Amino acid sequence: MPRKPDRHEQRRQQTQVRLNAAFERLRKGCPVHPLHQRGYTLTVATLARESGVARNTIYTNHRDIIDDLHAILGDPIKPVTTWQDKLDELHGLIRTMKQEQRRLVSENALLLQRALTAEAEAHRHQRHNARLIAERDTALRAVPATTKARRTVSPDNKTRN
Repeated sequence: MPRKPDRHEQRRQQTQVRLNAAFERLRKGCPVHPLHQRGYTLTVATLARESGVARNTIYTNHRDIIDDLHAILGDPIKPVTTWQDKLDELHGLIRTMKQEQRRLVSENALLLQRALTAEAEAHRHQRHNARLIAERDTALRAVPATTKARRTVSPDNKTRN
């Protein structure tokens, strides 16, 4: 028994129907959207406007209609045909990668400097903390009570030990 499509799949199918109908109207030159009455170029944005579907939805869930669009227009993305074009493309890629490498090296140096500074600061705080603990321990150390002989004063104001 075939399973019933869930709500997400039903919505996707309805969107596909709307896109196909709008695509056919645009191909035949009979658009219904007011902006397309005076002329239009067949693009994904035009298709989205005509069908009432967001472009992002078309790009993420309906790639097949984009392929159909490119097939009609004669795919605007030209494949690299000559080795010289490919070589130029690769040289451009190398330049871009070298720039990115220089940027990453300088960023790495900056991060290394920040790490060293943070380590030095942490070490300084550890030493300071150790000094404070030593001072606290000294201050809390019990002071022995000494049993020195007390001086007593006699009634005639003479000191006796």
